[in-house]
Amino acid sequence: MTPLLALRVSAYLLVADGVATLYAAGLIGPLGLAFVAGALALAWWRARGLASPRGAPRLTLRLRLDRVLVLAVAAAATAHLVYVAESALDGFVSLLLLLVLLRLGTARSLGDLRDAGLLSFFMLVAASSVAFGVSLLFAFVGFLALGTWMLMLHHVVSESERADQDPATPGIFRLSVAGSLAAIVITSALFFVIPRVGQASLPIRAEFRRMITGFTSQVELGAIGEIEADTTVVMRVSLPEAGAAASALPGLRWRGITLDQFDGRGWTASRPERRALRVSPTGFARVGAPRGGRMLTQEIFLEPIGTDVIFAAPRVLGVRLAAGVLVDDAGGLSVAAPATRLHYTVESELEFWERAAGPPPRPLEAAARERYLQLPPLGARIPALARRITEGSADGGESARRLTTYLSRELRYSLVQARTPGVDALDDFLFVRRSGNCEYFATALAVMLRTVGVPARVVNGFQRGEWNPYGEYLAVRLSDAHSWVEAWIDGAGWVTFDPSPRDERDAGGGRVGLYLDALRMRWYRYVVNWSLKDQVDLAASLRHTARRWRPEWPTLTEWPRPNASFLLGLTAAVALVVAWRWRRGDAVSAPRLGRRDVPDFYRRALRLLARRGVRPAPHETAREFCARVQAEIPAWREAAGDLTSAYERVRFGGSSLAPDERAVLAHSLSALRSSRDHTSSARSD
Repeated sequence: MTPLLALRVSAYLLVADGVATLYAAGLIGPLGLAFVAGALALAWWRARGLASPRGAPRLTLRLRLDRVLVLAVAAAATAHLVYVAESALDGFVSLLLLLVLLRLGTARSLGDLRDAGLLSFFMLVAASSVAFGVSLLFAFVGFLALGTWMLMLHHVVSESERADQDPATPGIFRLSVAGSLAAIVITSALFFVIPRVGQASLPIRAEFRRMITGFTSQVELGAIGEIEADTTVVMRVSLPEAGAAASALPGLRWRGITLDQFDGRGWTASRPERRALRVSPTGFARVGAPRGGRMLTQEIFLEPIGTDVIFAAPRVLGVRLAAGVLVDDAGGLSVAAPATRLHYTVESELEFWERAAGPPPRPLEAAARERYLQLPPLGARIPALARRITEGSADGGESARRLTTYLSRELRYSLVQARTPGVDALDDFLFVRRSGNCEYFATALAVMLRTVGVPARVVNGFQRGEWNPYGEYLAVRLSDAHSWVEAWIDGAGWVTFDPSPRDERDAGGGRVGLYLDALRMRWYRYVVNWSLKDQVDLAASLRHTARRWRPEWPTLTEWPRPNASFLLGLTAAVALVVAWRWRRGDAVSAPRLGRRDVPDFYRRALRLLARRGVRPAPHETAREFCARVQAEIPAWREAAGDLTSAYERVRFGGSSLAPDERAVLAHSLSALRSSRDHTSSARSD
């Protein structure tokens, strides 16, 4: 097999790989596959004379037929895209197939074969939007191997033609296979390594024993040192319906995990069992039923923070997430396999329990009440303080409000953690230091509520967030991690109470930081997280827009069927136009040929002469330019004459070069290439 034939075979195999992928994805049917196979066979037959010219009249006729074919394909593709295609994807696939087949059918150079092979890559891209089977993997691997082989052959053949030498390609196939395998190994390694670098670094941070603000799945009291505020953005919350006004909503928080077991030093979750939510055909998973409160829709982009918990404003009614969503008995949401970045939508009913409408929740069961009243042995001071503050309260709701007010007014928020030797951590916070972070405030409120008989639990999540006016979303940072309390109020259910004084630390974003974060948000939304649903929505929007300006022509089925006389007249008219164009072309002494029809050896000669400052004038013919070169630079007389004579025979006479003529032309080009001294001496004279 010659290198040129191998190049043609590799290009056609690339196209066949793409067509087979489209067929496997169901984007073309058996009839379309048969049509494409026939068109490929016809293109192979038409391109059999790619390397050997057949004469000027035949070449001129072929150029005219190619122009007619291009116009016909353009008209057919436009009509199919606008009036026939059921979707934008079907129209794109049909247009792509027509372009590839047209490129192969009208190929007159090596670049045409290369372009057709590379265009077939978009067939694999189109198939990947609807097919997810393992066959797509084999299609991509085959395309990579064949593409490497084709590009290597194209380089070898084109460079050999420029040097007027027969291409010698020993081992080119083995070399291309080795290159393809190396590319597959490298990209596979990057695929498995890069997405895990960010998550792999999370455990490393814990080894340095630094206390940094952030979300945790438990609460531990008694640490010593100063907590560092980390301003890294971990969650971006877009509020499509509320907009910027939602940033001013009171008590806006993003609930994560609930903790119910207290051992005197910290909180943990006693029941980690979770169940999978049932997902509706629309992709929405129902969590709870509405009670008549204010609705809030949130579109959340969650960065990886080393947990499977996902966050949402309470009370969650439903969630839409591509991955499976799990829920525990306390309403906490999570995913089975956390990804590097999550994008999900949540519908919540904000908590305003004083004005709650609808039927009241069912009473708390005895086992659950016992669970949320659990306490380890405590000193006498904490229960006594709780009873003193709540004395005379009408119900559990009033007791919770009194305790919340006392803690937020009498104690101070601080990130500096200290310990008094010999004193329990909670006693130290309430009676000695009287300062601490949100975990201490939440623990104190939950414990005191339980001592007076009100079921309570601690919740870890995030609060507030900084409004980004450039991206119109709330940027939630690690420093916004927060702990608060949910108490069971008879007739209202679980109600949020936050005893921590509001910390007014600077979020640290700044105008430049906010603008850059908005740019990252757009990158995640429209590039990294660009999903199949987004593509479908965009296609539907474009199709809806196209229908608004599409002319109201009758469909093809409503058009009257043409009779025999009409078809005969149309055929005669087309034949007359083609015959007239052909006769007009034969009457011209020299057919009009473009730059690509200039022989390669003559183009190289013109480039060599141009580098030495000798260029043909616009009005000069090749023979006149040759005479001027021979007169000005005698050293080039013989080489210029040989090159010009060969150029006229090949371009205008339709003849091909014999091997001895190629050798003479190669010697002439070498003479031009090695005659710099002659050029300088001739110009000095």
